[in-house]
Amino acid sequence: MIRGMDIWGNPSSVHRTGQDARHTLDTARRTMAECLQTRAERIIFTSGGTEANNLALRGMAARNPGSTILVSSIEHDCIRTTANTLHAQNIAHVEEIPVTPEGIVNMDWLTHRLTRSPVAMVSVMHANNETGVIQPIEYISSICRKHGATFHTDAVQTVGHLPIHFEALGADMLTLSAHKFGGPKGAGALVVKPEIPLNSVITGGAQERNRRAGTENTMAIMGMAAALESAMSAMDEETRAANTWAKSLEKGLPSTIHMVAPKAEKVPHVRQFLTPGLKGEDAVIALDLQGIAASQGAACSSGRVSASHVLQAMGFSEHEAAEGLRLSWGWATTESDIHRAITALQTLVK
Repeated sequence: MIRGMDIWGNPSSVHRTGQDARHTLDTARRTMAECLQTRAERIIFTSGGTEANNLALRGMAARNPGSTILVSSIEHDCIRTTANTLHAQNIAHVEEIPVTPEGIVNMDWLTHRLTRSPVAMVSVMHANNETGVIQPIEYISSICRKHGATFHTDAVQTVGHLPIHFEALGADMLTLSAHKFGGPKGAGALVVKPEIPLNSVITGGAQERNRRAGTENTMAIMGMAAALESAMSAMDEETRAANTWAKSLEKGLPSTIHMVAPKAEKVPHVRQFLTPGLKGEDAVIALDLQGIAASQGAACSSGRVSASHVLQAMGFSEHEAAEGLRLSWGWATTESDIHRAITALQTLVK
């Protein structure tokens, strides 16, 4: 990124300085494509996961006005709010896919709905940002493909943490965000198969193959590509460490604090707990005073006190959903950090 600060040319310019920037951009795109095991021309750079998700939903709805879009009931708010807006404006008909008590998409419901009438698009996140529960994306994509529905997955919580083979996943579109794997904030991408009809949401230029106008943020994109390459090379080691921290945390939990979806497969670095008798926001404040940065849900929802829609979709009452607490860890986490977190959690119930 420091190197990128000296690349001041516009990647769309034809002069040498501009073409130097273009070469840097293309190199970053190829690097990311190799990490995701796909082709470089399928990667559209955006300002982050939220914009990429908006591009997927709004871009598809604009090409298929009045069509039906299905989104799971546990999606991030940038999917849910965008889908609800499209529905309210009569641009698309939106329906929510229910989930099981373990937070897995109800496959019977989805299959029946796809069989009943045409669906233009289905959007299901790869792993939930609150619970860490992983969805069977390959299976979902095969169902969608069988019924002619475009399939999009928000993989913000998995890219850089799990091996991602875009082609093998079967998804038509995939969202990622740089800061989730150690890259800069404000950079992301939507991976799109070229045959998918998608209107640009931001217009005014031909950048990103006419799918996202605006001069690319070369420095941030360089940082994103470097971070993803680094995350992929260190993935085995960091996954082992993250799983160790998860087991230690689960083993050291006070008996009154319960993990959400204990039997479901999860990403190694995210867990959600219920703290009966203690509201989530109170737990977050108490932990913060002890130097532990926790959250009640998505960071994008910070400052807004409300019960988790994810937990409610899984069958928890509004009261129970307000007692949710999310913890995550990463490449910089140490064993002493986990022990401090366990000690801090134990003080919550005293």
